[in-house]
Amino acid sequence: MDPTAGFFGELVANDRKLELDYEFASADAGDSARQVRSVAAGFLERYAAFNKISRDAAIASYSTTIRRYAGDIRAFIKTGRYPLELNPQPPLARTDYDLFLILTILATRHRCAIMEEICRHPANGRALVVGVGSGIELSFIQAPQGGDAYDLYINPYAHVAFPQWRFHEELYRPGPQTYDVIYAIELLEHLLDPYAFMADCHTSLGSQGRLVATIAVNVPQFDHTLNFPSEENFEARAASLGLVVEHKRVIPHAYARTDIGAKNVFYVFVRRD
Repeated sequence: MDPTAGFFGELVANDRKLELDYEFASADAGDSARQVRSVAAGFLERYAAFNKISRDAAIASYSTTIRRYAGDIRAFIKTGRYPLELNPQPPLARTDYDLFLILTILATRHRCAIMEEICRHPANGRALVVGVGSGIELSFIQAPQGGDAYDLYINPYAHVAFPQWRFHEELYRPGPQTYDVIYAIELLEHLLDPYAFMADCHTSLGSQGRLVATIAVNVPQFDHTLNFPSEENFEARAASLGLVVEHKRVIPHAYARTDIGAKNVFYVFVRRD
């Protein structure tokens, strides 16, 4: 599927900012990035239809969220502090948040790169996903038999799109079930105690199980509670919990006329007893 066909094509044709973002993000893209964007565009079209989101509503949502984030970046440049440390604003509506996360796979390089990395690390065995939202990441997790998926909010469309997954709209807590792989993508920066969660992941992983996770550095998003400025410290803390780095990729963010050192770091940890 051509990403600029269908619903996303209508958005790009009617919003100059989104068009420019997409052109910049997709310039010189390789085959894997094009495939990721094709999948994301198809998911967006079906998600919008299921949730009865119009073209104009999607454009207005994206524009408002982008302006809000641009303001948060300016405040971060000035103060070095995240929105939750300054003047917390009301949270985004869940549909607005979903749309932003889906559209930024198409309109930014870093979000697309994260999805590419997910594709490269299939779920060989029992799978657990913590952090589901719209369900878009499940499109890229190679788990034909599905698995368990947890979040405090899960859009109803995810149940329709991924019937092979067992959805749990609640906090994840370790139980008797163990997993061969756990995915925690763009989650840790939202938690008050990410290391307690990682300890729970160690408990939930079988022998030689893997934790696929990301951290955010200098990403002043409205709901991020933590910054991870030291990769070395993060990796040392993970190692102390019995999680050893097997794979690591630094994924920088590219913002026009702004350089705040924003990046994600994509990790695959292996459980060591």
